[in-house]
Amino acid sequence: MSYNLTIDQGNTAAKLALWEGESMVARRIETSLTPDVIADFLAPYGGRVKCAMYCSVVSRGTEVMALLSSFASRTLRLSSDMPLPISIDYGTPGSLGADRIAAAVGAATVYPSRMLLVVDAGTAVTYDVVSPDGHFLGGNIAPGMNMRLEALHRFTARLPRVKVPREIPQGHVFGFDTPSAMILGSVFGIIGAITYYKSELSPDALVVMTGGWADELSRLCHFDVNVEPDLVSIGLNRILIYNENN
Repeated sequence: MSYNLTIDQGNTAAKLALWEGESMVARRIETSLTPDVIADFLAPYGGRVKCAMYCSVVSRGTEVMALLSSFASRTLRLSSDMPLPISIDYGTPGSLGADRIAAAVGAATVYPSRMLLVVDAGTAVTYDVVSPDGHFLGGNIAPGMNMRLEALHRFTARLPRVKVPREIPQGHVFGFDTPSAMILGSVFGIIGAITYYKSELSPDALVVMTGGWADELSRLCHFDVNVEPDLVSIGLNRILIYNENN
């Protein structure tokens, strides 16, 4: 029995997932990637994995790829110029973040033949559109929660530094003091963007959301939101299988 390994390296953590075909058999989130971390994750499944796919928004790709080669027979790093199961209609595909590509592929895999607004609410928030026939049509990038709150503090004279809350204040749209005004302003700035972008698409468009804030934000939308915590990992595995078969 062989497995595929996917690693989604974000700004603050890495998500490791092990796959048997299209089924995820294990997953883990780690703050750093080391030989011991990867070996411990793979230990229950024995031996080397067949293929590994790495996706990163940071610059340490060369070291990680060298590390993965000791665990997998074949290693790939996601880029826009490799064979993909969707078409990239983007003026500068080389500058398109690998995580955005993987999330778009993941959404098209889970919800095929639908118009999709793919929202990744992490350190930054990305809003990307995938057409029913599998074309990445483009998207936008905006600050995430922490970036919004930090910018309000740094670029004003008197607004305090406010930590990102673990939970959004419930039952409030408008702030009841300065910290809550900053938090809710940031939250509903994102909600407003999602709502507007959805309104610009066809009425049957689906919103698919991933990232650390997906659960909290999805509950505030006045329409159905499909939350997929492993969207990027699903996309990475789909791309890996696509490259094995093409």
